[in-house]
Amino acid sequence: MKRFKLSQVSILIWFMFIMFSTAVGVATYAVHQFHASFNWPTAKGVVVNCWSIERYHERSSAESHYEVAIEYFYAVDGKIYHKSNKTDITGAIPGYSWEEAEALVAEFPSGKKIQVHYNPSNPDTAVIKPTMHLFMIIALVVFSLILIPVCYLMYLQMTSSRDSFIVRNV
Repeated sequence: MKRFKLSQVSILIWFMFIMFSTAVGVATYAVHQFHASFNWPTAKGVVVNCWSIERYHERSSAESHYEVAIEYFYAVDGKIYHKSNKTDITGAIPGYSWEEAEALVAEFPSGKKIQVHYNPSNPDTAVIKPTMHLFMIIALVVFSLILIPVCYLMYLQMTSSRDSFIVRNV
């Protein structure tokens, strides 16, 4: 049986292992929360206001995108919650084109009655339209695919002799 020598693992590999393990953990949590929001209970709510905000890309002065913010009230077990956030519609802040942003603003006029999906363990966390963002799934897959060879390099460094190439040069 081979002995694992953690002290032979280089600082760079440890750093990459910690960084990508954290990234996989955060992406897994985000995907889980997005997926769970589809099954959250709903409460009745009322839209106070909905508006779009123009944002410019820092690297390109010609391109801009829009964010949509919404203000609304909803009640859970007799307690009233007030939300006014850019992430409350879908759970994330996607960049919309002007047409998409205006269509979303038109979908939520002031006074409209809405169904709010809220987290039963934390009713202050809520979304109006549960959405699974493809970006989160892609990030989880990419970070996981990077973490696999990093773990393999750690294994090689831990099980190789001190004089081997993998321990001295990686």
